[in-house]
Amino acid sequence: MRKLIAGWSNFYSINLLYLSVFVFFCALFALTNSGVDSSEGVFHYHVAVQIIKHGQLGFDTVQEGVFQVAPNGRSYAGHEIGNTLFLLPTALLNVFLENILSRFISHENIEKIQQFILSFQAGIYVSLTATVFFAILRIGFSQTIIPSFIATLCLTLTTYLWTYSRNLFDGVLCTTLFTSAFFLILRYRQTNNFKFLFGCFFCLGLAFITRVSMILAIIATFGYLFSIYRSSLKTRFREISLAIFTLIPFFVWQSWYNYLRTGIFYKSPVQTAVYAETNALNGNIFIGITGLLFSPGKSIFIYAPLLILSVILFKKFYKEHKKEAIYIAAMTILWLLLHAKLRNWYGAAGWGSRHLITIVPIAFLPFAVNLEFIWQKIVLRITTILLASFGFILALSSIISNWHFRMMYALQRGIATLDVNNNFIWNFWQSQPIDMINGAYGNIVRILTHAPIITIKDTYSEANEYASSTINVWSNSFLYAGVPWYLVLLLVTPFLILMYISTQNILRSQVNN
Repeated sequence: MRKLIAGWSNFYSINLLYLSVFVFFCALFALTNSGVDSSEGVFHYHVAVQIIKHGQLGFDTVQEGVFQVAPNGRSYAGHEIGNTLFLLPTALLNVFLENILSRFISHENIEKIQQFILSFQAGIYVSLTATVFFAILRIGFSQTIIPSFIATLCLTLTTYLWTYSRNLFDGVLCTTLFTSAFFLILRYRQTNNFKFLFGCFFCLGLAFITRVSMILAIIATFGYLFSIYRSSLKTRFREISLAIFTLIPFFVWQSWYNYLRTGIFYKSPVQTAVYAETNALNGNIFIGITGLLFSPGKSIFIYAPLLILSVILFKKFYKEHKKEAIYIAAMTILWLLLHAKLRNWYGAAGWGSRHLITIVPIAFLPFAVNLEFIWQKIVLRITTILLASFGFILALSSIISNWHFRMMYALQRGIATLDVNNNFIWNFWQSQPIDMINGAYGNIVRILTHAPIITIKDTYSEANEYASSTINVWSNSFLYAGVPWYLVLLLVTPFLILMYISTQNILRSQVNN
């Protein structure tokens, strides 16, 4: 027992820094969460509930949303299983609460509680991404604690990662898995410990059964693995064998799941005609590249502006970390080209170029690794402050309001459409980011002047319209729903305390380092 306690104490002390980073971001994203998730991840959650309640992947009746009728007559999710797997614990908790609370309160109120609990899961994904990114800087690139933490804050609070901490889009989970895989392959290079290699490809396997496009990450990681010098063919053979055998169960699963849903083992429902409008690879690649890089409404550099410095500093990063630089460049280019070729390269009603969110953390590294160098150069320092300020203002605006609500409002006013000629993409003054900043400013003015809220016909509830027209966080919604202010304060305070304690732990770690 003493050994167990001593072992746990030692583990806790070694990992306290990373635990503190994770807790900090979990508390931050919990405080800025809207309390409602209306993304397609809700349908993934329905499958998780079906598994928990009935032990089944499919439904006997036709379902709304991303579901399709399979050759066997049952309805299955058109999306992959990965997000559903990670939602199983949440589904189990919610089913348990449903069984208890159904004796005391209405089914409608139970659903509200379940949706509230579900809405925090994306924040956990992004918190894990932030923690792993911090670990990459500290362990993978030997950066000191405070610059690593500041760079991690920049990653989360000046990019659309913050916005997607409230959205169960499965690309967010892929961001976490891919960032984790990159950290683990770095650790394998440093230690030659095969457990890190196994962990890397296990994460990539999970990412593949979340979004099949993650096959590109698998290819890029194999390329990186081949680039690592090995003195013997025996070691090389063991590496490749372990990687392949780790991936095989995921490819077997995907083949079986494809066959179950489409009758063809190599074709996922997302590759069928039903999804052609969004997923067909027959778009104009030149328009896609131009839009993803330079359009005022969907450019990756608008939603993650500090990536501009990653481009500027890439040459320096390449000189110091050649293999990692090649890996980052290869993955970024492959990912960009694939999604530029999509008919719906712009992500429809998504916030920004949502498909590119998966590669933002690794593309951020040339900037993050050189943060101390940047601070020594006046021009780079000023550029960083300006770009970070714009990114923070845009991200904060998306937290204050609701990007999907703003899109529906724009559709109602006739200033936006859902096609490639959308004003939100190409018209600077009516673009999505400008509209969001204007919307957030309007929300603040509305609060101060007690102006009427925005209403959208047959789309949102009054409570959602209120939150989206004022401050779209759950604490504000609770106040609107009649929850006393002191109870809301009681709910908010623990998160503030956790942020304070975790910040103190991070600062203390810097002093003791």
